[in-house]
Amino acid sequence: MIKEIFLGKKPSDFHMNPVVKAFIISEIFLWSSWNAIIPIFAIFAATKIPGGNTEIAAASFSTYLIVRVIFELISGRYLSKSTDIQKFIISIIGIILMSVGYVGFALTKNVSSLFLFYGVIGMGLGIASPAKNSLFSSHLDKDKEVTEWSVYDGFVFMGMAMSATIGGFVANRYGFTFLFYLVAITNLLSIIPYILYAEKKKANGA
Repeated sequence: MIKEIFLGKKPSDFHMNPVVKAFIISEIFLWSSWNAIIPIFAIFAATKIPGGNTEIAAASFSTYLIVRVIFELISGRYLSKSTDIQKFIISIIGIILMSVGYVGFALTKNVSSLFLFYGVIGMGLGIASPAKNSLFSSHLDKDKEVTEWSVYDGFVFMGMAMSATIGGFVANRYGFTFLFYLVAITNLLSIIPYILYAEKKKANGA
């Protein structure tokens, strides 16, 4: 089946819009960072935070989801007529906020901070998601939409699968604090493809 996908294809068949490439690379870093901590976050909350337990971990995750939904609705409304550059900027701001939340987890000493920094992550992802998803969907190559969505899913989920194991290893060997700092840095790497594309577009006078 794999051979049937690749054999007999012309180089042009594998061409991909630069925005789509930037988005996929960025998402690999972003969701790999996310999945390095989420599968084991309840362990962190229950064992490292005074008064924390699995119920607190679940409730704080719910806080993240609620905050994310609110900010996605706000962001989606006000970005509907924005330019690509504005969407790039909003995506970058949202990603930075996510890293702030991860650093916050590293510094967390009480239950209330878990809710606070999960809220910060929800705000960041809520702001960024409509912008970056809009960029991706509006730049998909004609007649290759299904293929490019499958490439996105394939690479992102591969990254998430590997990062879950790596996150567990790092937390067990070096501790959660080190893991959160590492994830914050890795998450910031997801900004680089957007910056490089924006700089290239600026240099070309677009």
